[in-house]
Amino acid sequence: MKKYFFVLGSNPELSLAELSTLFPENKWQRIASVVFSDFSEELNCTDLMNSLGGTIKIGEYLTDFSLANRHALSEFTKKEIIKNARENNLNGKFNFGFSFYGSRKLPGDFFKLALAVKKDLKNFDISSRIVTSREQILSSVVVEQNGLVDGGLELCFFVDKNKVFIGRTLTVQPFKDLSKRDFGRPNRDDHSGMIPPKLAQIMVNLARGGDADFKEKKILDPFCGSGTILMEAYLMDFKNIIGSDLSDKAINDSISNIDWIIDFNEKKSIESCSKNIDIFQSDVLDLDKSLDKNSIDYIVCEPYLGPQRGFKDFNEVVKELNDLYSGALNVFYKILKTGGRIVMIWPQFRANNKTWKLEPNVSNFKMIPALIFNESNNEEKSQRKNLVYGREDQKVWREIVVLEKK
Repeated sequence: MKKYFFVLGSNPELSLAELSTLFPENKWQRIASVVFSDFSEELNCTDLMNSLGGTIKIGEYLTDFSLANRHALSEFTKKEIIKNARENNLNGKFNFGFSFYGSRKLPGDFFKLALAVKKDLKNFDISSRIVTSREQILSSVVVEQNGLVDGGLELCFFVDKNKVFIGRTLTVQPFKDLSKRDFGRPNRDDHSGMIPPKLAQIMVNLARGGDADFKEKKILDPFCGSGTILMEAYLMDFKNIIGSDLSDKAINDSISNIDWIIDFNEKKSIESCSKNIDIFQSDVLDLDKSLDKNSIDYIVCEPYLGPQRGFKDFNEVVKELNDLYSGALNVFYKILKTGGRIVMIWPQFRANNKTWKLEPNVSNFKMIPALIFNESNNEEKSQRKNLVYGREDQKVWREIVVLEKK
């Protein structure tokens, strides 16, 4: 057994829902925005990170100490830095840094400790540099750009009550690739709105769950827009990817973006020729005319969420969307395999201290709580036990809905 830690993203509940779905047998221990779990096999952390949308850092758990045992904590920290410095390639400086998580501060002055370690490293003819930040936590950008994963060291300290847990960062979120996929793609549709790649990854993972054979399954986005979900499914190595949309522009944008992501990822040795990618124009209510019954394993989508600009009567919008979503779900039931999953976004409208929620007909489906791990008091949880998120100034919030065909 080996224990790993996962630093959760800006929406910890959604990040943890993703992990809990991918590893349904695991038990999770949570400290602030970090979770720990034991794994029976060693993880390929880099590959796992590339497929996770809600995790910022992954690392290995090393040990823990009582906060009262200051001397043991300091001695372990010094020895761990020196051990890593001596084991790594020392052509140049050895960079190391600390990140502190939790509501309580650690005792002692860690900067003085780091200076003492620098002095000790000189005795081994090792030149070193302490990587610092204005914040208590080194960002993934700082960790990556200072080589703290490859050839350096980031020690993370997680303070919980009277104990401190210590871990070593093994990989961080690939922020450069994510940014390029979001802003560097040839076709963006800022007017209609696009979900970010990280959210698309989370939604696909909520659909596939712990299915070991997910790459062979058929995934459909029936509101594909500019193709974000299709692109992320491609990068996860799905072999059968289907996208449709009513809009001509959306189809052309999706095709261009898929062609671009194939070229962009040649360096990752992804075999595009082994994938079946089908993108076509269709009204969602006519999809059963183009796709076979009981043929789709996963449906992942962000449908039309209603008017994004300008005021409209929310009661009227909710009625229109309930009709649209109910009709779409009726079609989804026909083309989805028994036990197949739908992960979609339903809008919630908030204005003047009131909330308008959708209630489409889901009688043919079982609703799976997206909030599988439900420890913190999140005021934005709906009664359906799904995650609802948005900014305080937004009128349109998003609810992540997971449905399974009965």
